[in-house]
Amino acid sequence: MSMPDLRETLRLLRGLQDLDRELYGVRDELKRLPAERVRRREKLGGDKDRLTELERRLFEVQSRVKEIEDLTTSQRQRVRKLESQASESRGDTALLVAFQHEIRTLRRDISEAEEEGLGLVEQAERITVERDEHRETLGKLEEEFAEYAANIEKELAEAEARRAELDIERSTRMGQALTPEMGTMYEKLLEAREGEALAELESRVCQGCFVSVPNNIYVRLARCTELVPCPSCGRILYLAAID
Repeated sequence: MSMPDLRETLRLLRGLQDLDRELYGVRDELKRLPAERVRRREKLGGDKDRLTELERRLFEVQSRVKEIEDLTTSQRQRVRKLESQASESRGDTALLVAFQHEIRTLRRDISEAEEEGLGLVEQAERITVERDEHRETLGKLEEEFAEYAANIEKELAEAEARRAELDIERSTRMGQALTPEMGTMYEKLLEAREGEALAELESRVCQGCFVSVPNNIYVRLARCTELVPCPSCGRILYLAAID
């Protein structure tokens, strides 16, 4: 290949590299944006689960309070009945003692249940406050996510459109003055080096891997008679001064 042709090829490859750099960026966005949306949706799901858990705990505590209220109501009724029976059986000492013992036991149980109930009422109040605060926060988070998801859809649509444009332009450029061998070489390097198939040689240092190259590499590049790969990273080297 003559010198002018090789210089033109290098210009074409550098232009293609710029296009592919943008294309890789667009493709990364098309992966990153949905992944970020999933991450935020999962975070929101965790917040919803937290609200569900608070509501479950509140229901359990309130149910227990209701059970205690029903139990103590029943026990008080039993105490009143026993007191009435005790007053009617003063002539039977053994029966009176039995009534009094059961009454004392019931009153002790009522006192312990009421103490437990008061603790549960306080717990229910704390859970209610936490639930209401979390519910309000969750409402705001859901609004923010809805807005974020709408923006993501817009960005994805724009990125898809841009990728389609870049793919068309890339196909056109790949067919310009690149031999099949050069095209294959470039594509392999592009994939292996994550979108960076070319690198400038500056002060004898490859700007792709930042490794110094032998002097003969610079000489070969300056002659501009062949495509010269970096001995370290394999990228196609070029000199900015030779254009």
